[in-house]
Amino acid sequence: MNQDSISFDLGCNFDYKLFDFVDQYDKKHAITSFFGKLKRDGLPGGRTASIIPDFTLDQLADYVNECKKRDITFNYLINPLSMDQNEIDPVVGKQIRDFIHQMYDMGIRAFTLNSPILIKYVKREFKDVFVTLGLYAYPTTIQHIEYWRNWGVDEITLDHGFNRRFDLLRKLLTQYKDTDLHLRVIANNLCLRECPFRLAHGCFVGHSDPERFSMDYSLVNCAYKKVTHPAAILTAEFIRPEDVHYYRELAEETGNKHFSIKLIDRTRTTDFLHKVVKGYMEESYDGNLLDIVNWPQAKTIATRPDEKDPMAQGAAPTGAPVGAPEGAPAAGGAPAAENAGGPPPWATGAGGPPPWATGAGGPPPWATGAGGPPPWATGAGGPPPWATGAGGPPPWATGAGGPPPWATGAGGPPPWATGAGGPPPWATGAGGPPPWAQPGPNGEPPIGPPPGAPIMRWMEKLKPEAMMRYGRTMHLPKLYVDNKKLDGFLEHFINNNNCANSLCVNDILEEGQTAPNACAHCSTWAKKVISYDEAEVAQWKELCATVLQSLEDGSIYYDA
Repeated sequence: MNQDSISFDLGCNFDYKLFDFVDQYDKKHAITSFFGKLKRDGLPGGRTASIIPDFTLDQLADYVNECKKRDITFNYLINPLSMDQNEIDPVVGKQIRDFIHQMYDMGIRAFTLNSPILIKYVKREFKDVFVTLGLYAYPTTIQHIEYWRNWGVDEITLDHGFNRRFDLLRKLLTQYKDTDLHLRVIANNLCLRECPFRLAHGCFVGHSDPERFSMDYSLVNCAYKKVTHPAAILTAEFIRPEDVHYYRELAEETGNKHFSIKLIDRTRTTDFLHKVVKGYMEESYDGNLLDIVNWPQAKTIATRPDEKDPMAQGAAPTGAPVGAPEGAPAAGGAPAAENAGGPPPWATGAGGPPPWATGAGGPPPWATGAGGPPPWATGAGGPPPWATGAGGPPPWATGAGGPPPWATGAGGPPPWATGAGGPPPWATGAGGPPPWAQPGPNGEPPIGPPPGAPIMRWMEKLKPEAMMRYGRTMHLPKLYVDNKKLDGFLEHFINNNNCANSLCVNDILEEGQTAPNACAHCSTWAKKVISYDEAEVAQWKELCATVLQSLEDGSIYYDA
């Protein structure tokens, strides 16, 4: 039973080790809920579908049962910004309702929903189901919250803007302290303050494909803004582990017993979630703040926790998942989860290249160019050491030193990658797609990319060099936000509560612009607590700007 005056909800990547972390660090039993969803449930959600760790229905049932044994609620997510009118589709609508019944029969008694239609249906159909309103409903005012409470939701995920508006948060907790309405804030998201692109990004991820990933413009643009103006990291309304006590004290002061903190992210590795659980339960983290918040680092994006990355060399193990109790469901060949809108780990330097890139089985046809394979692939001179596994891949392939010129669009690919006679036309943007994307001589469908290659939407039209440049954007420069040096940072918001009426200055306000309501708090602190290598940042920004422009003007495609 929870012995704290607040509770916590934890994002779930379906690793049984999460239970061990809860046992180890949650001495007050304050983590009362796990939340997550299946990769292939046919329903949109709040994350790009291709990055969700893969689990079957039977495996989910076992995991839900394990949660029940530990008195942890499993909250199933059907939480996109838009359902694309599927709730009223005569066929798909019935499938959605049938699926909810299937989850109910499995023992799930909590759902996160944003659709007014589905909320009404669930609350009428199931008298014992707890409904959480997701972030993508964007309740930004007290009036919004009252509308949703009257609509029947049991819990509301508050917009990030509430996190640092302690006057408004106090009013909310006071207003609903004698009701059954639960309120929760998100601790470790890192969205731009009052991001104007959040609706566009929500629509983008809600319409993603579980089998193919797309180049996520909003994700890259968000990272570009934060790297360009590091003060934007501090303006994001995160809650440090050390500052949790302020929210607990607010709940106790107002007498509200239904206040919780949400810890993300369900798409992250078990190692990342370990740090999150430990940091927030101990209310202390000594290190880089970016290691426990939703910062798009390729190394922290989860594959299935019970198997190796199938893009890397070595077969996936069989047997029970890592950390699972005896008799837990066996592992099963699920694809790796890519970064949010980005490439799989091997393409971003995590886990090494896939087998076909290391000489196992020979390079695929598209890597050899027209006119036959390059000399090293045919035995003339032998392949370079890194292609045979000797010494590992070169630095640029593992995230060190940045990509070579040809990978960033300068100078074209080197001779060894193009075969004799220079690069084939498709590799330089002329002449259409590569051979594997072309129909056969008798009209057969294209053979598709070689085994292990990333599957992207519209891949047959993507220029290889554009895809590689996009992959490199997921290797963000190494910014260090000294978490312990942020002691005292939050007091400004507790004492002043002027964020709603202020304009951020210095690094965020346009150069030369002034405003009577300007505030330099975050910019001043950024100079004290954030460090980075200027040359590394400049190199990444140049690459990133090229990628953003290529997405804007369509030059990532052959026929643009």
